[in-house]
Amino acid sequence: MMIIVMICFFFPGLYRCRLGDVVEVASFHNGIPKLNFVCRRKLILTVNIDKNTEKDLQLVVERGSHILNKASRAELIDFTSYADVSNQPGHYVIYWEIKGEVEDNVLGACCNEMDKSFADHGYVVSRKTNSIGPLELCVLESGTFKKILDNFIANGAALSQFKTPRCTNNHVILKILNTCTTKKFRSTAYNSSMEQ
Repeated sequence: MMIIVMICFFFPGLYRCRLGDVVEVASFHNGIPKLNFVCRRKLILTVNIDKNTEKDLQLVVERGSHILNKASRAELIDFTSYADVSNQPGHYVIYWEIKGEVEDNVLGACCNEMDKSFADHGYVVSRKTNSIGPLELCVLESGTFKKILDNFIANGAALSQFKTPRCTNNHVILKILNTCTTKKFRSTAYNSSMEQ
């Protein structure tokens, strides 16, 4: 493990790695491991007893974007998320920047699919008992993630060091995201199980 951490810090191109990041050795070149970034170890999306990692979130977004790609010519450009606990019950908010036009019913289906796709037992139980509220999908105007990048650069960050956070509670980022939200959708995936 120590060798992997040292490689992350010394070889150009892997400067985004932080101490504690989870990486996997994909192959070797001249005895030097080639690494694939897996996720940030401590990045957890949580509201109640649920614990979802960046990898869990990535799989959920892939499931939702699969519906997007099948039902329209639009494509997902970038995404991030936020665990909103400002109201009870708290809920997950996923922000999508999309290229192309998409009908609202397709976006609603994407939202439902993502809500159903979180496999963490704590999340599923909490959704069924309404301890976690319905997932919210916020569609962003074009160029929103560029605005976030520009903000970081304006505050002294290097362009080569920036990586879109997959989960955030940074109030500056959230302000940009909420200002640039054009549509919102709430999941209805667990409505029938709540009525039973």
